[in-house]
Amino acid sequence: MAKFKYQKIVDEIIRAIESGIFSNKLCCNKLESVRRYAKDKGVGVSTVTQAYYELERLGWIYSEPKRGYFIASREMLKQPDYGSNINRIHGQLELANAVQYSFNDPDILPLSCTAPCTVIDQELLLNRLHKQVLKHRPYKLLMQDPIWGIPELRFEICRHLLRSGQVFLKEQVLITNGRQEGLLLALSAAKAIGKAVAVESPVSFYFQAILKQFNADVIEVPMQGSYADELVLLSKAHKEQCFDTYLVNPNFADPTGRVLSVEDKNALIEWASEHDVTLIEYDRGELYFGLARPVTIASLVTQSRSCRVISIGDFYDTISPTISLGYLICSDTFTACQYAKQTIAEEPSIALQHMVSNLMSSGEYLTLTGKLRAQMNTHYLKMKSLMSSVLDDSVYMSQPTGGPCIWLKLPDEFSSEELWDRVIQEKLSIAPGAMFSFTSNYSCYFRITFALPWNEKMESGVIRLAKVIKDYLEGNTS
Repeated sequence: MAKFKYQKIVDEIIRAIESGIFSNKLCCNKLESVRRYAKDKGVGVSTVTQAYYELERLGWIYSEPKRGYFIASREMLKQPDYGSNINRIHGQLELANAVQYSFNDPDILPLSCTAPCTVIDQELLLNRLHKQVLKHRPYKLLMQDPIWGIPELRFEICRHLLRSGQVFLKEQVLITNGRQEGLLLALSAAKAIGKAVAVESPVSFYFQAILKQFNADVIEVPMQGSYADELVLLSKAHKEQCFDTYLVNPNFADPTGRVLSVEDKNALIEWASEHDVTLIEYDRGELYFGLARPVTIASLVTQSRSCRVISIGDFYDTISPTISLGYLICSDTFTACQYAKQTIAEEPSIALQHMVSNLMSSGEYLTLTGKLRAQMNTHYLKMKSLMSSVLDDSVYMSQPTGGPCIWLKLPDEFSSEELWDRVIQEKLSIAPGAMFSFTSNYSCYFRITFALPWNEKMESGVIRLAKVIKDYLEGNTS
């Protein structure tokens, strides 16, 4: 299935803006009219209108009545410089335990954690699905034991991904007990346990927490503004210390919120194939605010271009944090993943598999995720507005196109861990940047989430947080 025509235009214009072809400071900041662009590209006016609407919604352009469309100022969107030093460390089990404990304190607003699915209350839906499944011979369900997962769910996952142009066979899909088990199986299948593993940095906290449990030898490769530069750095790291596995978040990298383009993902596939490296990706593409979700790296592997890829997906983000159910999509890795699952994993609940399969086959999952993304985008815009009303431009604030978090950067001389001490006194929590590095880097960065139920407590908490940040920067005590 081809990518939507309007999305191709969106991607093309974004690449042009990022490459400097357009500039909001020069006279070339005006886009062609809808009709002229449609004529030049040989597409319908409605397609270009939809693309311009999407670009405006995402903040890349703005419109002026009777004048047309213009490139919006993106000065605050320059990706932070994470440096170019390749860090090699031994991942020991030391964590910001205070941040973890804050998740479970009912008196603290946990802006440090992410739970996108809680944005919409889905208890009634889950109760209904559960009752429907248990009507049909529950003990027979308990006695089923397909090692790959039930075929109905594997098929529905493939059918769902096909909507975004990703073609998989159900024979590439393995059902798991969620993302944590998924990563354990992927690392085992890649024969990475006990060996050096490379990760992009800042590191997904999910990746970091698992690797620390293994006391793994980790090679951190800092993200770069240009992905070509990042691949050069990756090659340098591989030359200095060979590794066979690279962990990556291509869509909404935690915590930066970046999304790799299809071109960047293809370049990474070429690099991994050339260096005989297995790619393990954690895909959160379902959380994209737009209509066409970003594709996985696994979907770009073809028969003519061999590359070992294991894509980790789950339903934690979209259905419920109580749903311990996920899946692996395996490109040139299915046999190894299946063996790992047979030897080290417990079988996922058959009832849960049928529940999610029924949810997807009925079309309700598509409706649910659409509402979830729209609601999260609304929460993001509210949080951005509240924070911006208090903070000035000295605080960098990312503008994600999906995912559950905003990533902030204080001026270099300030520390997010010091800020944590002040914030927690206000019964709020943030995720300091040190949580996203094995070497406690990124001390002036921190992450907060907008993916929680939005109510008076949430709104007042965000305003309180902004004021604490402002007081801290001005040298005052809250």
